Amino acid sequence: MNEERFPVAGRSLRLFLASCCALWGAQGLLAADGEAERARRGGESLVSNWHLGPFFEYRRTAPGDASFWAVRPFYSQVRDPATDTFVYDAVWPLATLHDHKDASWWRALIAYGDARATDPTWSFDIFPFWFSGADRKDDGYWGFFPFYGHHPHFLLMDDWTFALWPLWHTYTVKDVRSHAVLWPFITWRDEPRAGLGVWPFYGYNHQRESLHHYVLWPFVTWASYDEDRDTSGAGSSWWFFPFYGEVRRARESQTIVFPIGFSYTTADNSRTKAEDTTRWRLFWPFIESLHSPSRDRLSVFPFWEQVTGYAFDEGRPAEEQTWRVGWQLIENTKLETANSVEKRFNFFPFFTWERRWFRGPKTAEPDRKAAKAARTPIDTDAEPDDSYFRIWPFWSSETVRGRTRSRTLELMPIRHSEGVERNWAPFWSLWERDDRPDGRTRHSIFFNLVHWQTEPSS
Repeated sequence: MNEERFPVAGRSLRLFLASCCALWGAQGLLAADGEAERARRGGESLVSNWHLGPFFEYRRTAPGDASFWAVRPFYSQVRDPATDTFVYDAVWPLATLHDHKDASWWRALIAYGDARATDPTWSFDIFPFWFSGADRKDDGYWGFFPFYGHHPHFLLMDDWTFALWPLWHTYTVKDVRSHAVLWPFITWRDEPRAGLGVWPFYGYNHQRESLHHYVLWPFVTWASYDEDRDTSGAGSSWWFFPFYGEVRRARESQTIVFPIGFSYTTADNSRTKAEDTTRWRLFWPFIESLHSPSRDRLSVFPFWEQVTGYAFDEGRPAEEQTWRVGWQLIENTKLETANSVEKRFNFFPFFTWERRWFRGPKTAEPDRKAAKAARTPIDTDAEPDDSYFRIWPFWSSETVRGRTRSRTLELMPIRHSEGVERNWAPFWSLWERDDRPDGRTRHSIFFNLVHWQTEPSS
């Protein structure tokens, strides 16, 4: 790893990880995909492979000398010098450090930071008390919350400065400066979107082409709108909470009777030559019906939801077909894009079934640009290119580009958790099987204490 990439914060964590792992002679830092990840999983070019149950593991591949090793649960590392990619974990998830080409980031307990080689930006934060770093102009910043601080980009705010927060702060959003004393009670904004608030008694503010007012917020609010190309046009709105409200604009009409009672909204989409949008709400958020050019939705929260999403391309079929039961406890989805079709059924956390087909020929890496141009139909009755199946906590099976990995037990109820795979999964892997495209199959039982490999018959 290039030490010049890391300012003080990055080097500090490197020393922290090294000290945590000195017992095992740890050297290095981060990783992710590519040959390094294939080394961790035992790729086709594997040249070294050592195991001691779930506690120790070492693998190395020939191209680029990518490697993975772990002394679980204390430390693991994945290295790929060819792509300048590294990942290092110390008692994950307590500490991790990632470095990929020109960018690096790290986390240790509630401290975290990042750095780049292409510009002078870096950060070092201890949430929620301390932050420090430098921006792209190499201007430094720091803060000790809630006493004093300045941050160039925090949440949606630019140039945020505070002192004894919430006693005083000031920030900018889209070149408009806002101020607050004893936030949220006294606030004001500079031109060109001037505003003033003495919350909750009275306030007004300009937002784009509109002027908003409130008296005894949220009970009485009203607004006036000028014509705006990106919104619903000129008009006005008012609301006497919680009894009645109206929105009457050039391309939108809405009537609200009790916020949890009833509302009806229409929007004119003639500018885009599309159907108008209509939305009904009854005892919101419990019953809602939406019909728009891009989406149809019917929701009876939390029991049932049905969604149909449409592509913007003329003549394309529905991109999304989803139904859910028990909010998102049970979910069935079909997603179609220009590149692929994906089907998923999930009964969280007990059952997950996923299938994915790519357009075009089944290659090691699908040519998505060519597939998008051709838009050939996809036969979803054929064998999928990728698949995943899990019965939690007993079994999981994943197929990616012709390679299938199966395991029992499977205690992780969420897919795509590489930190768990690197550091913890072997402790509950009573049995594993790895079927590779070339016909070789690797087996392991009793938490990798016993493992063997079978070759394809000639």
